[in-house]
Amino acid sequence: MGANVMLVCSMLLAVGLLEAQATASEQVRGVRGHVKDDLRLPPLFMYDDFGQCTARDAVYCYARTILRVDRLPIGVVLPDTENTDRIVYHHRRNFLELGICMPDCEEELRSLTASQRASLYQPKISVNFTFLIPNDLFPTMEDDKRRYETLVNTCVNRRLRAKYNLTGYTALEFCRPRPSQVARSYDHLELLFLAISVSFVGVLLISTVLDLFRMRTGSSIVSAFSIRQNWNRLTADVTSPVHRDLLYIDGLRVVVNHLVIVLHSFLVASVAPSKNYGDLEDLMGNHGLQAYLSCNAFLVQIFFTIGGYLLSVNFLRDASRGPIDARYVANKLLNRLLRLLPVYGYFLLFSVSLNARFDVNVNGFRLFTAENAICRQNWWANLFFVNNFVWPRELCLMHTWYLAADLQLFLMALAVLLVIHRWPRTTGLLLSAGVIVSFCIPAYITHQHKLHPVLPPKLSEAKFLVMYEPWLRRLYLPSYANTGCYLFGIIAGILYHRTMTNKLPLTRSPVYRLADKIVPPVLLMVIGSSCLWYILDVPKPSVWVSLYSALFRNIIGIFVALCFLRSINAPKGLLRTILSSKPFTTLGKLTYSVYILHDVVMRFILLNERIDTVVSLGKFLACVYFVNAASFAGGLVVFMAIEQPMIQLIRPLINRTFPAKVDKAKEQ
Repeated sequence: MGANVMLVCSMLLAVGLLEAQATASEQVRGVRGHVKDDLRLPPLFMYDDFGQCTARDAVYCYARTILRVDRLPIGVVLPDTENTDRIVYHHRRNFLELGICMPDCEEELRSLTASQRASLYQPKISVNFTFLIPNDLFPTMEDDKRRYETLVNTCVNRRLRAKYNLTGYTALEFCRPRPSQVARSYDHLELLFLAISVSFVGVLLISTVLDLFRMRTGSSIVSAFSIRQNWNRLTADVTSPVHRDLLYIDGLRVVVNHLVIVLHSFLVASVAPSKNYGDLEDLMGNHGLQAYLSCNAFLVQIFFTIGGYLLSVNFLRDASRGPIDARYVANKLLNRLLRLLPVYGYFLLFSVSLNARFDVNVNGFRLFTAENAICRQNWWANLFFVNNFVWPRELCLMHTWYLAADLQLFLMALAVLLVIHRWPRTTGLLLSAGVIVSFCIPAYITHQHKLHPVLPPKLSEAKFLVMYEPWLRRLYLPSYANTGCYLFGIIAGILYHRTMTNKLPLTRSPVYRLADKIVPPVLLMVIGSSCLWYILDVPKPSVWVSLYSALFRNIIGIFVALCFLRSINAPKGLLRTILSSKPFTTLGKLTYSVYILHDVVMRFILLNERIDTVVSLGKFLACVYFVNAASFAGGLVVFMAIEQPMIQLIRPLINRTFPAKVDKAKEQ
């Protein structure tokens, strides 16, 4: 099943790491060459001492510098990171990240004449990539740019020319006010967040005490917020026959959620202002790691396939037990929003309010203040679940794009199932057309925008958490580019229902048997060949590239759907037994809260990293498992205090207002 693919990808990662050790002598030579170039080029991260600057009650500014490539030392060749013919994973060595203490700059330029300063100033350099988040996100930047930008531009060029004989264009990103300035008062959003948080904690504690002492046992609020009762709900065994049959899917969610955290931890390691960033480039040269990283695009597609499968199975079960009408559809939609909105809304409110107050050191701006500014401008895209399209350009809580895409695909799938239910004879035609469209969409997008056919993990895009990477914005995030996996889940659900109701002998189907033989080796071929796009120069657009892209974006959905079908009426086996075990199924109920929360956990971890930190395998693994542990611990708190209480309070109201008429006597 889907976990097998993740095992293959994990093996590829291990192969990549072993390859890195097996070729140690070659990498030593490569590192030496890299260091030699580093001595002739400035480091990617150039930060003045933040502690000393703030101790002097001084203004500290963040900036970005684009070096003039025509002034690079002879023999230094920059990697072509904007190459569309193959994936170039390197950093942009002409793109620097800076932290500037303004009194230091003023002191350095004090002795220069006006003409000397003018000779150091570098006007804007045009580039074909985004190198700065918009200044208009920050209300103070108009005045700060007028006051400091020319000074910083000149100061940075004086430093670059003195040490490297280079110059570049420097643009201000943000300036911190002096520490002595009066702290701003709490605004209405911050007060609202604090009030909601205190209310949740207060009601949780009071309800728990009342429940423990058996006081007000009939209160719906006490029942909803009681820690004891929510713990019982968390650990309760399932009663539905269908849920018992598909229990392993809860465990699969836990595994995939863990692998998502591994991927995001790698992204955090790429963003960290480390002094050994060249070592990460060397590691990225391993073909096993390249294949592993590119195939991480499969993770959310597995989630999409699971979503389509469960929706289809439950819809067809409900259709056999009662009428499917407008009230049923409203009930389904509102209950889905009820699952999503309380936890999502709570952390969205945190991101537009209190998170900026955790900007307490040099890392705080990029982790919290910038996120706060983006969320205050683009919160509406999250609230209306449209933050997975090419607009807005700046994304608030970027990882929540998945929630928007999943809801959009849910609505699409529900519409398809309603059509099939109303006109059963259209099933084959509708699903066949859907499969064709699902292959054509990624092929067209890849061809039209000259994109790589696989996920391109570029260190050059990591500075903005890959927010501006064209492949992600056009081919990975939009729901219309992910229809295939959800649709294959729907098809698997339909076949599951027909098999379980004895309407279809699945194992006798020649189409199923053929797909079962062909799809696994094709998937392994796709995984194994994904590293070729880092090696071969393939001009784009190309029909072959587009066809490969269509296969890459759909093959995992087909494979996971086949794995679901294989498990019908089959012995559990070791893997499904493990995934269906009590620890996995219990943790599976926390995965939604964990997914929302893990981004905040990672930001707090990175907040405490030094500017000159050293990224190592040990630190990476420690980060991965600390984030997992902290996220599941936090997810448990969120489950107890927000997710379950809101569901227990509001779901009865939804079910009374829009009752789904179900004859439980007909339940399978």
